[in-house]
Amino acid sequence: MLITHFRKRPFVATAVGVFAAVVALFVVSVLCIIVFSESLLRALIEVKGSKILGREISVDGAITVEWHWSYTHIYIENLRLQNAADFSEPDMARVELIDLHFKPLRLLRGHIDISDITIIAPEIYVERKSVDAANWHFPALKSANPDDADDPDRRFNFPVIDHLKISRGHIIFKDDLKGLNLDLQLDSVTANDETTVAANPGFEKGYALSGKGRLQEQDFSLTAIGGSLSELRDASVSFPLRLRLEMGETKVLIDGLFRNPLKLDGVDALLKIEGANLADIFYLTSIPLPPTPNYTLEGQLTKSGDVWAYKGFKGLVGNSDLAGNLSYDLSGKRGFLTADLTSNVLDAADLGGFIGLSTEDEAAKPKKLIPDVPLSRERLLATDLDIRLKAIKVDAPHLPFKGMDVRFNLHNGVLKLDPLNLALADGRVEGSIEIDANPTLPPMKMNLKLRQLNLTQFFKGTRFESNTKGLFGGKITLAGKGASLADVLATSNGDLALIMSGGEISLLLIEAADLDIGQALPLFVGKDKSTRINCGVMNFNVKDGMLTSNVVALDTRDSLLVGNVDIDLKDEVIDARLDAKPKDNSLLSLRIPITITGNLKSPSIGIDKEKTTRRGVAAIALGALLTPLAALLAFVEDGDAPDANCRALIKEARK
Repeated sequence: MLITHFRKRPFVATAVGVFAAVVALFVVSVLCIIVFSESLLRALIEVKGSKILGREISVDGAITVEWHWSYTHIYIENLRLQNAADFSEPDMARVELIDLHFKPLRLLRGHIDISDITIIAPEIYVERKSVDAANWHFPALKSANPDDADDPDRRFNFPVIDHLKISRGHIIFKDDLKGLNLDLQLDSVTANDETTVAANPGFEKGYALSGKGRLQEQDFSLTAIGGSLSELRDASVSFPLRLRLEMGETKVLIDGLFRNPLKLDGVDALLKIEGANLADIFYLTSIPLPPTPNYTLEGQLTKSGDVWAYKGFKGLVGNSDLAGNLSYDLSGKRGFLTADLTSNVLDAADLGGFIGLSTEDEAAKPKKLIPDVPLSRERLLATDLDIRLKAIKVDAPHLPFKGMDVRFNLHNGVLKLDPLNLALADGRVEGSIEIDANPTLPPMKMNLKLRQLNLTQFFKGTRFESNTKGLFGGKITLAGKGASLADVLATSNGDLALIMSGGEISLLLIEAADLDIGQALPLFVGKDKSTRINCGVMNFNVKDGMLTSNVVALDTRDSLLVGNVDIDLKDEVIDARLDAKPKDNSLLSLRIPITITGNLKSPSIGIDKEKTTRRGVAAIALGALLTPLAALLAFVEDGDAPDANCRALIKEARK
């Protein structure tokens, strides 16, 4: 999964392939020499080799051949392979020294048996400018059987080599398509490498790779240590590999077995990853994930064919636990991620980005109430995904969340949260959200239904909790355009409606709203009481980000509150006025309208001393406005028992 950017042409396989081609060329040349002649060997390498590869091969130093019955020693200095035309480096490969011993008697049986080979200071330059322009394209390779090249059970056909030592190896890999630039060092590991061996027990006869690079404009470093050459050559033995990669604060450890390491196939390894932000994984995998706090995850990494999988992983993201399984399929033009994630306790500040909740950092910003974090269109267009996230419990400040179950489906840049199920205030929020990242200004559609939400949950921790109860529901239908939630709501159109029937509400809230000094004053200094709610209704039209109320009404045993509310979602300001019609004959009732004005995050509550007449105050025609909202009663009615309170209010208002 983490090697997404190398999937079509693994740079390690390409570099090793160049080594293999050079070694094979020498061996073939030797087979053709009955009398071991330095001049004939040079001619075969430079003339025949150049013709086969279509590139100039030259030996700029000495060639020495020492023939013995038991072994033959070949010594070659300064070998050079010309680069393809129009590439920056003049040479694709340079080798300072090749020193090998092979057993000539084994040739009589058709075997190439090299007792040992030492390669000093090999330099390999691998580069791709476009889909068709790569310097590893050789005419000889075009005639190769493609079925063999793609067979995951085949290894590079190395001759039998007892010992291979590489010293001061240098590999440079550039891929303009992936924005990748690597500069690596490759060396054999011996018992004398005390630091390396001590840090990697079990790899005493392996190979160490280290270096730095740049991927998608992000710097990274990596170190890797693999098994011995015999393990690499033997198809029946899985190759051990331990790789550490660091990119910024992201740290990755892969430690396990690779059935075919050169093609990154047959992987079964531990994967541990940690960092400051899950969104940064995008630079390694092209998987778009939301911003998070510090995280650490550990599980089993596997790969079969083009499918990477992360199985049984678990860990922490901030204060939230996270576990599950995921797979990433690279067989198509776009990657496809599937995942099933669970969390026992999800902190909205940690993973709230999955459903658009404010993170801890966003909540600390004093400027605006609505999150204004821009959407990354490029990331949504980079891959496809199908993720299910289920949280048993959700901790969100000031919101009575209980749990959630959401499916994220991203296909060709269109992200759908469908179904979206939130357990909120002992009730449910159900519906869907859709975002299309293809246009420059992404459109978003929201369709939500609120069912049987408990009013008490919204007053937890306040003096009104014990005297406020009941269920409410409603629906939200909005559509807008923008790069952030704030932009979308500022341009949105649609409607919003809430209805509540039955229950109780703090009498202090009602009396204070009516400014009935005679009844409210004792409640401020004594024990609060409650009054029964008959029906509460709010309905808004939304146009260009402006919420305009059709009706705002709360009918209680003591008062009927009616009014009008305007909310500008672009500037986040509210202008509301509520009038109360008391149902008692209190002589101290001032009946002065309440006003709510100013910024949504910190509005000002006052009174309208001039008692100006505005649309929708006490004389509002409730009958015409309430009647269409009767369909919302299904969101608050309990089972088959129809609600009588709002139905009674609607019937009365018609009169």
